[in-house]
Amino acid sequence: MAQEIQFEETNLSYDPREHLARIARLVFARRLTDASGGNLSLRHGDRVYMTPAKAGSKQQWQIEPSDVVALDFQGNLVEGPDRRTREWQFHLGIYRAFERAGGIIHAQGGHFMAFVAAGKPLPPVLEHTQKFGAIGLTRSAPAHSADLAAHVLEALKPQAAALGKHAIATLVPQHGIIVVGRDLDDAFDTLDRLETNAQASLFGKLLER
Repeated sequence: MAQEIQFEETNLSYDPREHLARIARLVFARRLTDASGGNLSLRHGDRVYMTPAKAGSKQQWQIEPSDVVALDFQGNLVEGPDRRTREWQFHLGIYRAFERAGGIIHAQGGHFMAFVAAGKPLPPVLEHTQKFGAIGLTRSAPAHSADLAAHVLEALKPQAAALGKHAIATLVPQHGIIVVGRDLDDAFDTLDRLETNAQASLFGKLLER
C-alpha cells in the first residue's frame, strides 16, 4: 500500500499586528532601541502596520496588537488607534520607493549609536556583515522633518538592487539607524547583526592599543 503523504497546512491565522508587536518587544529586550524613540512597520497587502507613538516612553515597548496603527498608502488611518508615529511619512515613502521592502526598523539604541553620534560609517568587521558593506550616513536634517524623509530615501536608493538579496540600512546623524528588509524578520536579523558588528568594531579598537 502506498504511504499517505501528509502536507503541513498553510498558516491562515497570521496577524501582522501580533507579528509587529512581538518584534517590537524583542527589539527593546535586545537593547536595540531605547525608551525615547524608534519605530517599526511592516507591509501586508494594501496596508502598512506601524508601532504607535510613544511606544517606548509610555509603554516601555510592551505593546499589544490592539496598539498597532494601520494606514493605507495614502496615509489614511484604516485600523487601530490614531497614534501614528511622527515619522510615519518616511515609512510610507520607503514602501512607495522600494517594491521589495516589506519591513522597516528605525532604532535608537545599541553600540551602533556611537557611529551615529560620531557621524562615521559603520564598517563591516565580521564575516556575517560583509554583504552589507559599510553602513553610511544620510545628510543631516531636523528629526521628523520632510527633509529628513527625503534624505533617507536619497541614502537608500543606491542600495535598491541589493534589497533583492538582503536588507539595506543607513545611519542618521545624531538620530539612529534605519533598516529596510524584505520583511520584518529580515530587518530584525540585519539590525541584530549590525549591532554585534558595531560592538566588535568598537571593542576591537580597544584591543589594538
